[in-house]
Amino acid sequence: HHPNSIEGMGLEDLETLERVFSASNSLAPVTRYMTRHWRRVFIDLYFQQWDNDKYSNLATMLHQNYKQALRIIEENSNDVKHVLGLRHMDEEALVSLIGNEWQYFQTLGKRSKGDLHAIAYVELLEEYQTVE
Repeated sequence: HHPNSIEGMGLEDLETLERVFSASNSLAPVTRYMTRHWRRVFIDLYFQQWDNDKYSNLATMLHQNYKQALRIIEENSNDVKHVLGLRHMDEEALVSLIGNEWQYFQTLGKRSKGDLHAIAYVELLEEYQTVE
């Protein structure tokens, strides 16, 4: 579940989460001496208000993000094409690399049956060598 393997996930998404949790730190002194019940009520009210504030500005935020994305594409597309040319790659190869990275993260930490057989074989060879 690495952020790089989530399609459409960007750094700004993670920055938003960081800002939300950083802002919620202001609840600590207010809720410190409350009972468990009232602490949960205050935290819930805080995030309800945060949601209301964000949703009221959603259309503006989406429009600004769309304009920013178009500007980034316009300003950086020549640079991307230049670097791809230097590496003798095209856009399909770039998409393929992203797919390979996603597949790598999906299999990270997992061993295939072939790997397990190879490990068992090497262990048996080492055991055989120590017996002789």
